[in-house]
Amino acid sequence: MFKTIETAVARFSMALGGLVLVAMMMQVVVDVFMRAFLGAGFPATSDLVSKYYMVAVSVLPLALTEVKRRHIEATIFTQKLTGTSLKAVQLFGFVIFACVLAVLLYGGTVEAISKTARGAYVEAGTIRFVTWPSYWIMPLSFGLALLIMVLRIIEVLTGQFTDGDDDPLDQFDSQTGEA
Repeated sequence: MFKTIETAVARFSMALGGLVLVAMMMQVVVDVFMRAFLGAGFPATSDLVSKYYMVAVSVLPLALTEVKRRHIEATIFTQKLTGTSLKAVQLFGFVIFACVLAVLLYGGTVEAISKTARGAYVEAGTIRFVTWPSYWIMPLSFGLALLIMVLRIIEVLTGQFTDGDDDPLDQFDSQTGEA
């Protein structure tokens, strides 16, 4: 069941992140084209890129990086640990990260609710560019990452968590056929 949830979160994060990247690329291309050939750019491009696209690109992959176990880890002190001591260190790390994510989720949600209630916007030339929906990107991202961390904690506590040495270069070498 955990793998099904992890797969759903990973697919959702990748799909949404991919859509955001494509949308950002298209927006910038249209803006540059319009500036070059029509003398005026697409309205609110810089606001759209900075308030929506870059925020999403920065934090949406957070859950995916944990699903794929691609966070940076300093294992110099733990690489020789086994058994209960290794599980204790893993559990401690997951609990600390989950607590940080919970605080970020709470703060982000409070901020998003406040901005939504106020109907936050920025003036972009002669138009009002609505920004309050962009504030919900952070709570969504932190919520997905927290869900994955809760799953990791449950996996460690039930003995289902396995974490081998994962060297991305090994995966690259196996794909390219190099030794």
